[in-house]
Amino acid sequence: MIPVTLWNARGDDTFMTSCPVCGNKLIGDSEKGEVVCPTCGYVTSAPADLGPEWKAMDLEEKNKRVRVGAPTTLAFHDLGLTTDIDRSMRDSHGKYLNPTMRATVEKMRKWQSRARTINSEERGLSNVLSKIAELCRALNLPNNVAETAAQIYRVSARMKVAKSKSIQGMTAATVYLACRKCGVQRTLKEVARAAGMEKGSVARYFRLVLKDVEKEYVPPPSVEKYISKLVNTAKIDPKVELLALKLSRQTSDSKISSGKAPAGLAAAYVYLSSVLLGVHLPQREVAESAEITEVTVRNRCREILDNFVIRQEFDASR
Repeated sequence: MIPVTLWNARGDDTFMTSCPVCGNKLIGDSEKGEVVCPTCGYVTSAPADLGPEWKAMDLEEKNKRVRVGAPTTLAFHDLGLTTDIDRSMRDSHGKYLNPTMRATVEKMRKWQSRARTINSEERGLSNVLSKIAELCRALNLPNNVAETAAQIYRVSARMKVAKSKSIQGMTAATVYLACRKCGVQRTLKEVARAAGMEKGSVARYFRLVLKDVEKEYVPPPSVEKYISKLVNTAKIDPKVELLALKLSRQTSDSKISSGKAPAGLAAAYVYLSSVLLGVHLPQREVAESAEITEVTVRNRCREILDNFVIRQEFDASR
């Protein structure tokens, strides 16, 4: 039973929220599709059924009967509400069109594609959003990252931040910022490499978007997520990951993490865990998998060992 609100019998702008007999609040009976008074049992006119007129017994039958399109998405300049003319050149009966009708359909398709981007702003937005989608596919990013990147660029275009800026640079910057907002582990170097740009150029555009559009600092993903990514990428023993995560949680200190890249700290925790467990894992391989230098791994390991004492306990019963 849920409370309901109805229009009154006069049809004006006042609402009927209480029973006309006893004055108590009306409720809705979803099983019977009626609006009743829980006190006196008075039944008003049944509300309109807003559901579909068909019934489905399972999910497959529901998908066949449903007649709506895909949900709106920010990844397309028209929010995905465009109707495209099919290229099959067949009519509703499956027969091929005659040559005259084919030429007409081809002209209609051409003008329909032009009408989608009727001005320069729409064309520019369509171009950038398509590049954002391509970059997200190249980095194998989930749909929520592409949606977030599209929203960031729409805001930057509305605020005139993206005006006269490099399309490739703005694309890489918005995708990298979207990765950080969604907690997806993609480094600036990975995004720059996929976009075909220098890391410094992407970092410059990222700072511009962060300052003028986001206006709040977005922290990178945690060290724990970088540890899991590093272990999965390098196919390291899972017990090394468990110990590295434990060390990361127990030695979390601003002295170590402040101003340090999480990838370097993750590589240091993984390397220290491999040494403690006796797993052969060269420092060079860890650095290559984390896309950092061996010097960074050694420096992060030295900082951890200088600030904390790692005690290893052995089980005498084994």
